[in-house]
Amino acid sequence: MNGASRAGRRGYAAVMDAEPPVSRSLRKAALTVALVILGVSATVWVALRLRNLIFMVSIALFVSVALEPAVQYLSGRGWKRRSATGFVFLVVTVVSVGFVASLVPLFVNQASELAGSLPEYVVSLQDFLATQDIIDIELIDQGVSDEFEDLGSLLARYGSSVAGGIFTVSNTVFSGLFQLVTITLFAYYMVVEGPTMRRTVLSVLPPKRQRELLRMWDIAVAKTGGYIYSRLLLSVVAAAFTAVVLTVLDLPYVVALGLWVGVISQFVPVVGTYIAAVLPVLVALFDTPIKALWVLVALVAYQQIENFWVAPKITAKAMAIHPAISIGSVIAGASLLGGIGAVLALPVAATIQAFISTVLERHEVIESESLYDRAPTARGRQRRREATETVGSSEAETPSH
Repeated sequence: MNGASRAGRRGYAAVMDAEPPVSRSLRKAALTVALVILGVSATVWVALRLRNLIFMVSIALFVSVALEPAVQYLSGRGWKRRSATGFVFLVVTVVSVGFVASLVPLFVNQASELAGSLPEYVVSLQDFLATQDIIDIELIDQGVSDEFEDLGSLLARYGSSVAGGIFTVSNTVFSGLFQLVTITLFAYYMVVEGPTMRRTVLSVLPPKRQRELLRMWDIAVAKTGGYIYSRLLLSVVAAAFTAVVLTVLDLPYVVALGLWVGVISQFVPVVGTYIAAVLPVLVALFDTPIKALWVLVALVAYQQIENFWVAPKITAKAMAIHPAISIGSVIAGASLLGGIGAVLALPVAATIQAFISTVLERHEVIESESLYDRAPTARGRQRRREATETVGSSEAETPSH
């Protein structure tokens, strides 16, 4: 029996030795491809299962990078890192809660006024159409008007209670609060334990990779922090200007509308200015149309002043992104992560651009007419030709070592 087994093994080995090398390599390649596909599929499956966690950790990482300069500033002045981090997070929390709390009565009251004033606007439109001989129909009767007025008083009386009830019982709101608390905790510990975490990551890398990773971190902190703090400064300027304009026009909710314009116009990319202008114009429209026009003119004028004079001075060292890259990055961020992705897109693009600019090696560009905004004159071409010949002759005369 043992002899037969040994003979069988020898026969199998002979068959394997006789197998062409091409067949073995194909089988090995097929096995490698199958393992790679299986590994990628497993990774994608795990990522999909953990996408909410990955999303929250990514946002927390951005928040920690954005708050790192402030914590480093306080730590450099004798604060313990944990105390500095707690103070920075407390300030951010108070400002955020104050911003939201200032807007709640504004939205409730404006919704009530809109519901109460809607019949008047409809009647005015009906009278205008009738006087212009365009169409003569009754768009609203007294019963519908009374219902609108009752709706307005209902919103004014119970709007805040209904909003509070929805806030406490809604599953969506609870989910949002859970994500907010989770992101805050992750961000807090990322900032507090930042040096320890970075030291742990660097300990598994060779010195060259450590320097590259630290350079990436420094660039991310500089660009993200510069973006956040420049936007905050611009928000203060925009809020103050809006508050002054509304005060001069004797309009209500000066502080709330100023904060709204300051925050939305600066932190919502591309369309933030237009979204921010809608609310103060609408509030002014409930007073008089002429005030609404003045508010619109003032905000548009300020936006031009900010774009061409204020913003370049404040953001000159923070971010220098081409407008096309800005729009493309915002669209990409919104497609991937929605509104939060649109907000994060600009600092992420600035960080990537800054890192690439430090890694790529730049060379002297050759002369060509296609590299200029307008075609050079004959005299300009002659000067460049002479300069090129001078450089060439100097290089030829330089002895080689």
